[in-house]
Amino acid sequence: MGILGKGGLLLLSMGGCSGILMYLSLERPAGWAYIRNFARLRQGHVDALVLGGIFLAAEATGVVDSYASLVLLVTGFYTVISTGAMGWWPDFPQRYKVASVGDFAALSTFALAWVWVTIRVLTGW
Repeated sequence: MGILGKGGLLLLSMGGCSGILMYLSLERPAGWAYIRNFARLRQGHVDALVLGGIFLAAEATGVVDSYASLVLLVTGFYTVISTGAMGWWPDFPQRYKVASVGDFAALSTFALAWVWVTIRVLTGW
């Protein structure tokens, strides 16, 4: 298994652990474990599960080259971690311009990496 598949498994594991945290939080009062924005934690959980599955599928089909795999892994992990972290620090990107720029750069690079993969596959390049 290549690096993209291993990253996908790690993301699925992160999604599972964040799911346990979410389940434990349901019966607790607001602010339990210092969680300030439950919706952001849930979004990070879903992102981890979805991206993990996508990375495993991309690895299984062999459509992603090693360069794009590295870009997708770095930007994908950043996206999952930053989104989940906003469960505790929901205003972080608004308070710190560098975080806002980092989020935009990671999401844009992630999207463009998938465009690159799509062009390569469709053109046979």
